[in-house]
Amino acid sequence: MNTNSTQGKILVTGATGNVGGAVAMELVSRGVSVRALVRDESRAVGLAGAGVEIVVGDMDVPETLDAALSGVRAVFLATSANPNSTAQVRRVIDAALRADKPHVVRLGAAAPAADGPILGRMHAESDSDLAGSGLPYTLLRPSSFMQNAMMAAPSVISEGAIYMPFKNGRLGLIDVRDLAECAVIALTGDGHEGKTYTLTGPDSISYYDVASALSDAIGKEVKYIDIPLEACREALTGMGLDGWTANAYVEYFDLFGRNGYDFTTDEVEELTGRTPRSISQFAADFAGAFGAETADLGA
Repeated sequence: MNTNSTQGKILVTGATGNVGGAVAMELVSRGVSVRALVRDESRAVGLAGAGVEIVVGDMDVPETLDAALSGVRAVFLATSANPNSTAQVRRVIDAALRADKPHVVRLGAAAPAADGPILGRMHAESDSDLAGSGLPYTLLRPSSFMQNAMMAAPSVISEGAIYMPFKNGRLGLIDVRDLAECAVIALTGDGHEGKTYTLTGPDSISYYDVASALSDAIGKEVKYIDIPLEACREALTGMGLDGWTANAYVEYFDLFGRNGYDFTTDEVEELTGRTPRSISQFAADFAGAFGAETADLGA
Protein backbone atom coordinates (compact mmCIF):
# COMPACT_ATOMS: atom_id res chain seq x y z
CA MET A 1 0.00 0.00 0.00
CA ASN A 2 1.34 3.42 -0.91
CA THR A 3 1.56 6.02 1.85
CA ASN A 4 3.27 8.83 -0.03
CA SER A 5 0.95 9.49 -2.97
CA THR A 6 0.56 13.19 -2.22
CA GLN A 7 4.18 13.90 -1.31
CA GLY A 8 6.48 15.38 -3.96
CA LYS A 9 5.86 16.69 -7.42
CA ILE A 10 5.39 14.44 -10.48
CA LEU A 11 6.35 15.55 -13.97
CA VAL A 12 4.07 14.54 -16.85
CA THR A 13 5.34 14.76 -20.41
CA GLY A 14 2.87 14.69 -23.28
CA ALA A 15 0.32 16.27 -20.95
CA THR A 16 -1.55 17.99 -23.79
CA GLY A 17 -2.05 14.62 -25.48
CA ASN A 18 -4.65 11.93 -24.96
CA VAL A 19 -2.82 9.69 -22.49
CA GLY A 20 -0.62 12.29 -20.79
CA GLY A 21 -3.61 14.54 -20.21
CA ALA A 22 -5.56 11.70 -18.62
CA VAL A 23 -2.59 10.86 -16.37
CA ALA A 24 -2.18 14.49 -15.29
CA MET A 25 -5.85 14.87 -14.41
CA GLU A 26 -5.96 11.54 -12.57
CA LEU A 27 -3.00 12.68 -10.47
CA VAL A 28 -4.69 16.00 -9.75
CA SER A 29 -7.87 14.18 -8.69
CA ARG A 30 -5.80 12.26 -6.14
CA GLY A 31 -4.28 15.40 -4.67
CA VAL A 32 -0.83 14.93 -6.20
CA SER A 33 1.26 17.96 -7.12
CA VAL A 34 1.75 17.85 -10.91
CA ARG A 35 4.11 19.61 -13.28
CA ALA A 36 3.57 19.38 -17.05
CA LEU A 37 6.26 19.74 -19.69
CA VAL A 38 4.68 21.36 -22.77
CA ARG A 39 6.01 22.90 -25.95
CA ASP A 40 3.02 25.19 -26.48
CA GLU A 41 1.71 26.88 -23.33
CA SER A 42 -1.49 27.94 -25.13
CA ARG A 43 -2.52 24.28 -25.33
CA ALA A 44 -2.17 23.84 -21.57
CA VAL A 45 -4.73 26.38 -20.38
CA GLY A 46 -7.04 23.66 -19.09
CA LEU A 47 -4.22 21.96 -17.21
CA ALA A 48 -3.14 25.23 -15.63
CA GLY A 49 -6.73 25.88 -14.62
CA ALA A 50 -6.78 22.51 -12.86
CA GLY A 51 -3.76 23.49 -10.80
CA VAL A 52 -1.01 21.87 -12.87
CA GLU A 53 2.33 23.72 -12.92
CA ILE A 54 3.28 24.39 -16.54
CA VAL A 55 6.90 24.33 -17.68
CA VAL A 56 7.64 25.17 -21.30
CA GLY A 57 10.29 22.94 -22.82
CA ASP A 58 11.09 20.63 -25.68
CA MET A 59 12.58 17.14 -25.66
CA ASP A 60 14.46 18.12 -28.80
CA VAL A 61 16.15 20.98 -26.89
CA PRO A 62 18.11 19.39 -24.02
CA GLU A 63 18.84 22.65 -22.18
CA THR A 64 15.11 23.14 -21.57
CA LEU A 65 14.73 19.88 -19.65
CA ASP A 66 16.70 20.53 -16.47
CA ALA A 67 14.16 23.00 -15.09
CA ALA A 68 11.35 20.54 -15.79
CA LEU A 69 13.13 17.66 -13.99
CA SER A 70 14.34 19.72 -11.04
CA GLY A 71 12.85 18.59 -7.73
CA VAL A 72 10.44 15.97 -9.07
CA ARG A 73 10.17 12.52 -7.52
CA ALA A 74 8.66 10.75 -10.53
CA VAL A 75 8.20 11.25 -14.26
CA PHE A 76 5.55 10.00 -16.65
CA LEU A 77 7.50 9.77 -19.90
CA ALA A 78 5.54 9.68 -23.15
CA THR A 79 6.73 10.63 -26.61
CA SER A 80 4.74 11.09 -29.78
CA ALA A 81 5.24 8.89 -32.84
CA ASN A 82 8.09 10.69 -34.54
CA PRO A 83 11.51 9.81 -35.97
CA ASN A 84 13.30 11.52 -33.06
CA SER A 85 11.52 9.72 -30.23
CA THR A 86 14.43 7.48 -29.16
CA ALA A 87 16.72 10.51 -28.93
CA GLN A 88 14.04 12.37 -26.99
CA VAL A 89 13.81 9.55 -24.44
CA ARG A 90 17.60 9.55 -24.03
CA ARG A 91 17.58 13.32 -23.42
CA VAL A 92 14.98 12.95 -20.67
CA ILE A 93 17.00 10.09 -19.14
CA ASP A 94 20.11 12.26 -19.16
CA ALA A 95 18.25 15.16 -17.53
CA ALA A 96 16.82 12.81 -14.88
CA LEU A 97 20.32 11.54 -14.12
CA ARG A 98 21.50 15.13 -13.69
CA ALA A 99 18.58 15.80 -11.35
CA ASP A 100 17.52 13.67 -8.38
CA LYS A 101 17.17 10.39 -10.30
CA PRO A 102 13.36 10.28 -10.15
CA HIS A 103 11.34 7.15 -10.81
CA VAL A 104 10.52 7.16 -14.54
CA VAL A 105 7.33 5.47 -15.73
CA ARG A 106 7.58 5.15 -19.49
CA LEU A 107 4.69 4.72 -21.90
CA GLY A 108 5.70 2.23 -24.57
CA ALA A 109 3.72 -0.31 -26.53
CA ALA A 110 2.77 -3.95 -26.16
CA ALA A 111 5.04 -6.49 -27.82
CA PRO A 112 7.89 -4.18 -28.88
CA ALA A 113 10.27 -6.10 -31.12
CA ALA A 114 13.65 -5.49 -32.69
CA ASP A 115 12.36 -7.02 -35.95
CA GLY A 116 8.85 -5.54 -35.95
CA PRO A 117 7.34 -2.26 -37.22
CA ILE A 118 9.51 0.83 -36.87
CA LEU A 119 7.54 2.16 -33.90
CA GLY A 120 7.89 -1.19 -32.13
CA ARG A 121 11.63 -1.21 -32.76
CA MET A 122 11.94 2.31 -31.39
CA HIS A 123 9.92 1.41 -28.29
CA ALA A 124 12.16 -1.62 -27.72
CA GLU A 125 15.26 0.58 -27.97
CA SER A 126 13.88 3.20 -25.58
CA ASP A 127 12.78 0.56 -23.06
CA SER A 128 16.30 -0.87 -23.15
CA ASP A 129 17.86 2.59 -22.73
CA LEU A 130 15.73 3.30 -19.66
CA ALA A 131 16.23 -0.13 -18.10
CA GLY A 132 20.00 0.23 -18.45
CA SER A 133 20.19 3.83 -17.27
CA GLY A 134 20.48 3.25 -13.54
CA LEU A 135 17.25 5.16 -12.91
CA PRO A 136 14.35 3.57 -11.05
CA TYR A 137 11.85 2.75 -13.79
CA THR A 138 8.58 1.09 -14.73
CA LEU A 139 7.63 0.12 -18.28
CA LEU A 140 3.99 0.35 -19.37
CA ARG A 141 3.21 -1.54 -22.57
CA PRO A 142 -0.42 -0.99 -23.55
CA SER A 143 -2.29 -2.44 -26.46
CA SER A 144 -4.03 -0.15 -28.94
CA PHE A 145 -6.51 2.34 -27.44
CA MET A 146 -10.30 2.25 -27.61
CA GLN A 147 -10.17 6.04 -27.91
CA ASN A 148 -8.56 5.67 -31.35
CA ALA A 149 -12.06 4.86 -32.58
CA MET A 150 -12.88 8.53 -31.96
CA MET A 151 -11.13 9.28 -35.25
CA ALA A 152 -14.09 7.58 -36.91
CA ALA A 153 -16.71 9.73 -35.16
CA PRO A 154 -17.32 12.01 -38.20
CA SER A 155 -17.96 9.07 -40.53
CA VAL A 156 -20.12 7.32 -37.92
CA ILE A 157 -22.23 10.46 -37.61
CA SER A 158 -22.50 11.15 -41.34
CA GLU A 159 -22.51 7.63 -42.81
CA GLY A 160 -22.95 5.14 -39.98
CA ALA A 161 -19.59 3.65 -40.90
CA ILE A 162 -16.08 3.07 -39.53
CA TYR A 163 -13.35 2.91 -42.16
CA MET A 164 -10.22 1.14 -40.91
CA PRO A 165 -7.58 -1.17 -42.50
CA PHE A 166 -7.62 -3.90 -39.84
CA LYS A 167 -9.41 -6.67 -41.78
CA ASN A 168 -10.81 -9.06 -39.16
CA GLY A 169 -7.82 -8.60 -36.88
CA ARG A 170 -8.47 -8.81 -33.17
CA LEU A 171 -6.86 -6.58 -30.55
CA GLY A 172 -6.92 -6.37 -26.76
CA LEU A 173 -8.07 -2.74 -26.96
CA ILE A 174 -7.66 -0.77 -23.72
CA ASP A 175 -9.55 2.29 -22.55
CA VAL A 176 -7.15 5.19 -22.00
CA ARG A 177 -8.80 5.86 -18.65
CA ASP A 178 -7.69 2.42 -17.42
CA LEU A 179 -4.18 3.02 -18.76
CA ALA A 180 -4.03 6.37 -16.95
CA GLU A 181 -5.09 4.78 -13.68
CA CYS A 182 -2.39 2.13 -14.03
CA ALA A 183 0.20 4.81 -14.76
CA VAL A 184 -0.81 6.78 -11.66
CA ILE A 185 -0.61 3.65 -9.50
CA ALA A 186 2.91 3.00 -10.79
CA LEU A 187 3.88 6.66 -10.27
CA THR A 188 2.55 6.97 -6.74
CA GLY A 189 2.60 3.45 -5.33
CA ASP A 190 5.28 1.19 -3.92
CA GLY A 191 6.81 -1.92 -5.44
CA HIS A 192 6.66 -1.00 -9.14
CA GLU A 193 10.32 -0.24 -9.77
CA GLY A 194 11.89 -2.55 -12.33
CA LYS A 195 8.49 -3.91 -13.37
CA THR A 196 7.02 -4.19 -16.87
CA TYR A 197 3.24 -4.20 -17.28
CA THR A 198 1.53 -5.28 -20.50
CA LEU A 199 -1.89 -3.64 -20.36
CA THR A 200 -5.00 -4.60 -22.34
CA GLY A 201 -8.75 -4.48 -22.10
CA PRO A 202 -10.78 -7.50 -20.97
CA ASP A 203 -11.37 -8.96 -24.45
CA SER A 204 -9.58 -9.30 -27.76
CA ILE A 205 -11.99 -7.81 -30.30
CA SER A 206 -12.21 -6.81 -33.93
CA TYR A 207 -13.46 -3.53 -35.34
CA TYR A 208 -16.63 -5.40 -36.30
CA ASP A 209 -17.15 -5.72 -32.53
CA VAL A 210 -16.39 -2.00 -32.08
CA ALA A 211 -19.04 -1.19 -34.69
CA SER A 212 -21.54 -3.47 -32.97
CA ALA A 213 -20.92 -1.84 -29.58
CA LEU A 214 -21.37 1.62 -31.08
CA SER A 215 -24.57 0.50 -32.81
CA ASP A 216 -26.01 -0.52 -29.44
CA ALA A 217 -24.82 2.65 -27.75
CA ILE A 218 -26.10 5.22 -30.24
CA GLY A 219 -29.23 3.41 -31.36
CA LYS A 220 -28.44 3.15 -35.07
CA GLU A 221 -26.53 0.68 -37.20
CA VAL A 222 -22.80 1.27 -37.51
CA LYS A 223 -20.86 -0.78 -40.05
CA TYR A 224 -17.16 -1.53 -40.12
CA ILE A 225 -15.75 -1.21 -43.62
CA ASP A 226 -12.25 -2.55 -44.20
CA ILE A 227 -10.09 -0.38 -46.44
CA PRO A 228 -6.73 -1.06 -48.12
CA LEU A 229 -3.60 -0.01 -46.27
CA GLU A 230 -2.67 2.37 -49.10
CA ALA A 231 -6.02 4.14 -48.82
CA CYS A 232 -5.38 4.52 -45.10
CA ARG A 233 -1.94 5.98 -45.78
CA GLU A 234 -3.47 8.53 -48.15
CA ALA A 235 -6.12 9.42 -45.59
CA LEU A 236 -3.51 9.98 -42.88
CA THR A 237 -1.40 12.26 -45.05
CA GLY A 238 -4.59 14.04 -46.08
CA MET A 239 -5.20 14.73 -42.38
CA GLY A 240 -1.83 16.47 -42.24
CA LEU A 241 0.50 13.73 -41.01
CA ASP A 242 3.96 13.69 -42.53
CA GLY A 243 5.01 10.72 -44.63
CA TRP A 244 7.22 9.13 -41.96
CA THR A 245 4.47 9.13 -39.33
CA ALA A 246 1.81 7.91 -41.75
CA ASN A 247 4.04 5.03 -42.85
CA ALA A 248 4.85 4.14 -39.25
CA TYR A 249 1.17 3.94 -38.35
CA VAL A 250 0.34 1.90 -41.43
CA GLU A 251 3.02 -0.63 -40.46
CA TYR A 252 1.30 -1.07 -37.11
CA PHE A 253 -2.13 -1.28 -38.73
CA ASP A 254 -0.85 -4.07 -40.95
CA LEU A 255 0.32 -5.90 -37.83
CA PHE A 256 -3.10 -5.41 -36.22
CA GLY A 257 -4.81 -6.87 -39.28
CA ARG A 258 -2.56 -9.93 -39.03
CA ASN A 259 -3.59 -10.48 -35.38
CA GLY A 260 -0.26 -9.30 -34.00
CA TYR A 261 -2.09 -7.86 -30.98
CA ASP A 262 -4.59 -10.66 -30.50
CA PHE A 263 -4.01 -11.20 -26.79
CA THR A 264 -5.16 -9.99 -23.37
CA THR A 265 -3.58 -9.89 -19.92
CA ASP A 266 -4.88 -9.59 -16.37
CA GLU A 267 -2.43 -6.84 -15.42
CA VAL A 268 -4.93 -3.95 -15.37
CA GLU A 269 -7.03 -5.90 -12.88
CA GLU A 270 -3.94 -6.81 -10.85
CA LEU A 271 -2.93 -3.14 -10.59
CA THR A 272 -6.34 -1.56 -10.07
CA GLY A 273 -8.27 -4.32 -8.34
CA ARG A 274 -11.09 -4.21 -10.90
CA THR A 275 -11.91 -5.47 -14.37
CA PRO A 276 -10.88 -3.04 -17.12
CA ARG A 277 -13.59 -1.26 -19.10
CA SER A 278 -15.15 -3.17 -21.99
CA ILE A 279 -15.80 -1.82 -25.47
CA SER A 280 -19.50 -1.67 -24.54
CA GLN A 281 -18.70 0.57 -21.57
CA PHE A 282 -16.50 2.78 -23.73
CA ALA A 283 -19.21 3.08 -26.39
CA ALA A 284 -21.88 3.95 -23.82
CA ASP A 285 -19.69 6.56 -22.12
CA PHE A 286 -18.78 8.29 -25.40
CA ALA A 287 -22.01 7.76 -27.32
CA GLY A 288 -22.56 11.49 -27.60
CA ALA A 289 -19.32 11.92 -29.53
CA PHE A 290 -20.62 9.45 -32.11
CA GLY A 291 -23.91 11.26 -32.62
CA ALA A 292 -26.22 9.77 -30.01
CA GLU A 293 -28.88 12.09 -28.66
CA THR A 294 -29.41 12.12 -24.90
CA ALA A 295 -33.17 11.83 -25.28
CA ASP A 296 -32.81 8.73 -27.45
CA LEU A 297 -30.70 7.08 -24.77
CA GLY A 298 -33.27 7.71 -22.07
CA ALA A 299 -30.82 9.84 -20.09
